[in-house]
Amino acid sequence: MKKKIAVVLATAIAASMVFTGCSKKEDTYPSDSIQIVVPVKAGGDTDANARLLTKYMEKELGVAMPVVNVSGSSGTIGMEQVRSAEPDGYNALFFHTEAMLPEIAELVDYQLDAFKMAGVCLQANTTLLVTHKDSGFSTLQEFIDQAKANPGKLEFGMAVGGYPQLVGLALEKEAGIDLNLVDIGGNADKVAALAGHNTDIINVEYAVVKDYLETGEFVALAVLNDERNPLFPDIPTAKEQGLNNMVFGKFFFVAFPKETPDDIVNTFSAAMKKVVENPEFVKAAEDSYALTPVYMDPKEATEYAQQVYDKLNSYKDLFVAQ
Repeated sequence: MKKKIAVVLATAIAASMVFTGCSKKEDTYPSDSIQIVVPVKAGGDTDANARLLTKYMEKELGVAMPVVNVSGSSGTIGMEQVRSAEPDGYNALFFHTEAMLPEIAELVDYQLDAFKMAGVCLQANTTLLVTHKDSGFSTLQEFIDQAKANPGKLEFGMAVGGYPQLVGLALEKEAGIDLNLVDIGGNADKVAALAGHNTDIINVEYAVVKDYLETGEFVALAVLNDERNPLFPDIPTAKEQGLNNMVFGKFFFVAFPKETPDDIVNTFSAAMKKVVENPEFVKAAEDSYALTPVYMDPKEATEYAQQVYDKLNSYKDLFVAQ
């Protein structure tokens, strides 16, 4: 009898320990690693920015945050992986403005409201229009003049369904020119093509081509921002050169599956706020990709994303006409 009672007690204690352990996992977030899906290949600025953020977020949340690159189809494969994931706070999307474009281009039937925003953490007001030194033009006006004189001849290297295609289409519209938009790929592919003189002009982030600009191999025609960037003040904006609507910065955000509980999202967002306010993170962001750390909470981020979407969606007719 004593032996049977001992066995029953041991079983009950074990069950209690298992229950307590499960309860802790459910009640205390986070209690396990949080997978951060980046829907582009490793090695670019988006991937680097995600890894920079997670490096500091791990210290705030006390768990590992592995970055998983899931590239393909203009980011939609990685986006869908997070959208359909268990809404438990352990799968999140790190991406930027380009996340809105597949729906505008009618590649998918959902927008960012299919996710729950945790917040905005970084802004990139560093997008440049860049050519190579032997292109025959060294200013934005010279480029426009040459494009008008040679309709459809100058090649704009980009990626179909993404931000680069939008910039190319907008450039045609705003400058009144006809370009040859060619699907080259992501930043690494575009830079390689421009360096090899296999394309005429690309849009790219400043930090990605900084070394090429310093050696004179590449020439910056304009920065696509409202104002000049103080980190490279000698590069004029497209706006001040007459193309008032050529303002295309990027904001980086983290989002969860739509049904993720608010308390989980808010816990993550609060940690993000601490990271963005950390002087070490600020310096690292500025030094790496000339980024501006900016925090927006879930509500602010959602509203801001809608404002940006409204502007991008104004180019929808150009997208679907391709």
